[in-house]
Amino acid sequence: MHSRLTREELNDLVWSIPLTQLAGQFSVSVPTLKNTCTKFDIPVPPRGHWAKLQAGKPTARAVLPARAPGMSDEIYLGARYYWQRSLTDEELLGPLPERPEFSEDIALVRDRIRKIIGAIKVGKELTLKHPVIAKLLAQDEARRERQKTATYIFSWEKPVFNTPFEQRRLRLLNALFLAVAHCGGKPEVRGHEAREITITVHQTAVSLTLDRPKVTRRGASSSVHPVGGKSDPLRLAIVEGHQREEERAAWQDSEGAPLERLMAEIAVEVVAVAELRYREGCVRHFDWRVRRKAEREEELRQRQIERERQERERQRRLEQARIDRLLDEAATLRRATDIRAYVHAVRQAAAGEGMNTPAEQVERWAQWALAEADRIDPVRNGRFLEAPDPSFCPDGSEDGFRPTEGDSNE
Repeated sequence: MHSRLTREELNDLVWSIPLTQLAGQFSVSVPTLKNTCTKFDIPVPPRGHWAKLQAGKPTARAVLPARAPGMSDEIYLGARYYWQRSLTDEELLGPLPERPEFSEDIALVRDRIRKIIGAIKVGKELTLKHPVIAKLLAQDEARRERQKTATYIFSWEKPVFNTPFEQRRLRLLNALFLAVAHCGGKPEVRGHEAREITITVHQTAVSLTLDRPKVTRRGASSSVHPVGGKSDPLRLAIVEGHQREEERAAWQDSEGAPLERLMAEIAVEVVAVAELRYREGCVRHFDWRVRRKAEREEELRQRQIERERQERERQRRLEQARIDRLLDEAATLRRATDIRAYVHAVRQAAAGEGMNTPAEQVERWAQWALAEADRIDPVRNGRFLEAPDPSFCPDGSEDGFRPTEGDSNE
């Protein structure tokens, strides 16, 4: 069975075939199939569902929930790597699907997200820690412990999150990570100072930066006032591009609105951007498929044109080879005729006076010469009736005819 399905298609299968049988059809384990259903919000039949159905007892089918923001509508079962998901020629050249359309307005999506996330309070202390933040703090504590016994401390071995600025960064990130988790967001931070931030909302990744505002050409940041005078200002941005150089949305500390007051708005926008990126990706993929189908059709058309051209060229070469062979055979026939005339002249000379060669020797030579004339004569050996060789090469390396023993133009 094909491994590319929509949520609705997999939902229909889950409620029509027991998971043990369905997993076998996709060559995956039952736990993998269950985890896939959980990952894509697809309800599975409860325990005893199939026994009740077999016994004729009434059963209820759960309703498939609406696709969550950032969640893909396509599911790949049995495909381990991204490059295994490329379209086959049969799929690519088949009918195009409908252009992706999304009935729910993004404003309504934001309202849904806002209800799920609710209010966000950023405390002055980290009480409830997200696992990612807890790991960063544990790494910092390990650095601190190593400092106690180390003879010399390198700069990169010092604790990272000691300053008020870094501690505030962690509190803001912690609040954001806990909030987006309600919408399926899974954060990841990379780099020694946790500057590379990614939140994957279901199957769509959103990149973030949270740091000091960029310095302007005049040498001052765009916000010169520290929040409460305690630390440098912070700027949180949703970024895109290979180098994360493009800002899609950004929030920055100001006197009346520090980032702590904007975290709910930021969390909602992070999840909403995941949905927007998913929609944009669907449209881009559709446009790519339209272009790729046209390109593939053109490739196949050009390939067919080239095959037809090569066949015409092969036929032309074959016909030319037949003509050349015909001319060669005519020349060979003339040589055979010349040999016979020559033998006749020699015999006449031997029968007359003035030749001292014994008659037996002349006759032996005459028989050999006539046999040679018969051998190369295309009329007598039937070579003119031979069909062209089907293995004739279109590059002209063969003459299109099978060689006949003794054929020579010498």
